Amino acid sequence: MSVANHMVKTAERRVRATFERMLVAHWRRRAPVTPSVPAWRTAPADNLQMNMNLVMPLIDKTAVGQAKAVQAVAANIDELFSGLNNVGTVHFARFDLIEGNLCMFSVFDGDFTNYIRDFISVFGSVFDALIVDLVEDPPPSPCELYPEKFIDWINRHDAFQIPGDLTALFPDEENLENLSRDLVLLLDQHPYVQLGRFSAYPGFSAAQIRMATGVDW
Repeated sequence: MSVANHMVKTAERRVRATFERMLVAHWRRRAPVTPSVPAWRTAPADNLQMNMNLVMPLIDKTAVGQAKAVQAVAANIDELFSGLNNVGTVHFARFDLIEGNLCMFSVFDGDFTNYIRDFISVFGSVFDALIVDLVEDPPPSPCELYPEKFIDWINRHDAFQIPGDLTALFPDEENLENLSRDLVLLLDQHPYVQLGRFSAYPGFSAAQIRMATGVDW
């Protein structure tokens, strides 16, 4: 590609990006969307596996700031994993560092709110100490004194979970041609999303197995 053609392509991309930003801003003002809460956010049964994809932007996103986050997690990892084990309904969890965000991904059984309340009571103080100086907008601390505000904070930072059937997100949208617009506006509001979810073994939950075998929490 010649230099002239490259300059033309670059200019076209910039014009297109500017137009798209203006269009999204127009849609946001004229036709905002309010997607329905995914059905799995309120579990109908204790043995339904749920996901939490917690995305926490770091205050310092430089390599130095990210190194501090890695050191902080490493220093508390045994207490964090012990707390997750004591919650009793967690299948697995992991901490990741992704593009300046400290992330905690977990799969657990049952109701989301109950999971967070157990989370607070078992190792909330460890989590407080871990994130208070790392995350841009930490929750009120200590979290055990502000459980409802902590749950709201988790909800705001949990990646939005998009189902396979996009129409389920917008049940009031009668014109299916508008779903593309609605999806753009949704992603404008929620830059972090989970696309689909799959469970290969929808059998007994960790809670049910513990109860059946007499294993304590």
